[in-house]
Amino acid sequence: MFSVGIIGIGSISEGYGEPDDPYAYCHAAGILHSDRVQLRAVADLDENRRERFRIKWGRYFPEATSHNSARSLLDSDVPDVVAVCVRGPHHFDVVREVIQAGPRAIFIEKPPTCSLREMDVLLAEANARNIPITVSYSRHWAPHVLRLQQLVRDGLIGEVRKVVGYVGGTFLSFASHTTDLICQFAGYCPESVMAHGHYRDDEVIPDGYEGEPVIDGALIRFRNGVTGIHVGSDAEHGGFYCDVFGSGGRVRAGMYIPPYACDGDRTPIDLSAEMPENKSVFAVAYEQIARYLDGGALPDCTNDDFAAVHEVGFAAIESVNTGQHISIPNQRRDRLIFANG
Repeated sequence: MFSVGIIGIGSISEGYGEPDDPYAYCHAAGILHSDRVQLRAVADLDENRRERFRIKWGRYFPEATSHNSARSLLDSDVPDVVAVCVRGPHHFDVVREVIQAGPRAIFIEKPPTCSLREMDVLLAEANARNIPITVSYSRHWAPHVLRLQQLVRDGLIGEVRKVVGYVGGTFLSFASHTTDLICQFAGYCPESVMAHGHYRDDEVIPDGYEGEPVIDGALIRFRNGVTGIHVGSDAEHGGFYCDVFGSGGRVRAGMYIPPYACDGDRTPIDLSAEMPENKSVFAVAYEQIARYLDGGALPDCTNDDFAAVHEVGFAAIESVNTGQHISIPNQRRDRLIFANG
């Protein structure tokens, strides 16, 4: 069993769901329902949040310690995995502090950073200590989505030509889940982006930051010839899903919808024997991290892969501001966005 420490006790850490729900959408539930990791410690500056966690989760994690700062948690006993679940503008400082403490892996919530320069620094410092950084594009780990990804790679619908993703919201703090989903099926090799978006009139932006625009749509070109289209709104089946068009059929994939595939003649393909049992997406993510710590492959959404998704988001924002196609990697890496997801 590998130990986990959570820094930041908000909704994504413990609030979305109850302990008895095996599919609850939060870190605590994923850890609880995994047989590969155990919670060692939590930390938050807010005493009320620490107390709320104790009341709701304490009896399930009786040995987990509670701390009033990241420094206190890291000084007490560095866990194997540190999950950073504070707000986006605090990621850079907190993750640097975690890297210096030397865990074996880091799992951070999206958006990973508020600038590409910050991302570059974190990756360089973590790579120097051989610490992988995984970003929680959490809907990626739905078991049936992962299985569809593998079936598509194995040729279920021939050669992938186009991936169309659906969801609205801000580029980095919300729509990035669908950006990752597009890359999951198109490949983590984005080449350029052309995007449209708008800024919210009611957004309060701290000094030194730019606002985060809302996506209206984006065209993503990939080096392997695949075209990605980010529609920028929900569609017939809601949001956070994509249609994958191949030379021999089509697949529809998303965490909240049933898996679907058809051949080139639009005849449905029976997937019932192919789909795994459902499981908490956070349990799947932590188990991938645990397998890596046991000598396996890097987890999904780690290092170069999450960096590709983040590059797309910043290229899209640059495109919104300039009206131009933006090549990846982005040349402007110091743009500081108030990405507060």
